[in-house]
Amino acid sequence: MPDDGRSAERATSMPVSGFVKEAPRRTPVAQTCDVCVLGGSCTGVFAAVRAAQTGARVALVEKQNAFGGVATSGLVAIWHRLTDRNGDRTIIGGLTRTMIDRLTEIGACDAEGWDHGFNINSEELKIELDRLVVDYGITPYLHTIYASPLIEGRKVKAVFIENKSGRQAVRADVFVDATGDGDLARDAGIPFAVRDGLQPPTTCADIQGLPGNIGDLIRAHREEFGLAEDSGWATPIPGTKDVRMCALTHVFGTDASDARQLTAAEIEGRRQVRACMDIARKYGGAHDRPALLDLCSYIGIRETRSFTADYVLTEEDVLSCRRFPDAIANGSYHVDVHDPRTGAFRFKEPRGDFYQIPLSTMVSGRAENVIMAGRMISTDRSAFGAIRVMVNLNQVGEAAGVTASLAASGEIAVAEVDAASVRERLSELGALVI
Repeated sequence: MPDDGRSAERATSMPVSGFVKEAPRRTPVAQTCDVCVLGGSCTGVFAAVRAAQTGARVALVEKQNAFGGVATSGLVAIWHRLTDRNGDRTIIGGLTRTMIDRLTEIGACDAEGWDHGFNINSEELKIELDRLVVDYGITPYLHTIYASPLIEGRKVKAVFIENKSGRQAVRADVFVDATGDGDLARDAGIPFAVRDGLQPPTTCADIQGLPGNIGDLIRAHREEFGLAEDSGWATPIPGTKDVRMCALTHVFGTDASDARQLTAAEIEGRRQVRACMDIARKYGGAHDRPALLDLCSYIGIRETRSFTADYVLTEEDVLSCRRFPDAIANGSYHVDVHDPRTGAFRFKEPRGDFYQIPLSTMVSGRAENVIMAGRMISTDRSAFGAIRVMVNLNQVGEAAGVTASLAASGEIAVAEVDAASVRERLSELGALVI
């Protein structure tokens, strides 16, 4: 049957009705451990490493075929600066610094001439993250999805996972939710909201030979190729010749925590990349014909669920560079909110040297043994626009791993872990806690 262009629309608008009844079953336990981390982004891997370094037996569950999340599978090849806003003081160290140093040694990280951060080679980062997981004796589960929890009272006793070996369970004393969307936090009863006007996601691509004025070409010819008014950016990839990681468009009106919307966004995002390529081919002039080398294996999601923990970080906290006694991360990236209609970058600049993220944004009395790590932590929208970048959330992951290990060894709730002890342990491990 010929495609009339409406098949994708029909697929995403089919009604859901009725139920099927599953028979009770006995689920084998794949592992019993101290800490189970759900989500193998850099945030999740760093959480797992710090938990292991603090003496915990650790399982790490990741749905993709590699670790690194947005930095690898999403192809986002930038880590922002590790210094304060004046560039005078290093405020971020730890495993972020370790990865930058390792990648620099093999020509896979380039900071020369760029005062805002580091360009990294995503494929090389995958291998370095594998090394971390193996070196610290973490039990990895790739190609594995989190399905649901087993909950008793306010404690998660186990999580059910699905992979090639079927349905299994992982028992743990403490769970770190680094899923991005907060899938376990949602199921564990931590309150959340999906705000109106979510920052739209982007499908990233590695492209060789793209015209330097591609942004102008897209703005001039977008309507011909079915593209909306939009904004984008691109950056070189270290170790390559004329290859850039391109984030040229947005998929507007998407709640990526909804399965149907996420599916539609993946398809639309790839169509947008093709449209940009077609614009470059048709209007790029004498420039070499561009080559699409790689598409992200999943769309780059900026914002979905936002959870309410023991403390909600605010815009004023960020802009005033407030200090917290339970601070576990430092950041200097400005507030950056992508307009939900035009993709324009709406910036606000902090008034001081750097801001901080407190541990209390990651824990809730609603779930005694779940700690949140990643973009779902407790902030208002404007503060979220600043803290959501990877160098900030990498630190959040490190703190989550230490907190989880201390909670497991002390047999206490994550919200009862002494923040001073977390800060002290992070400092001993090489993270910069100020």
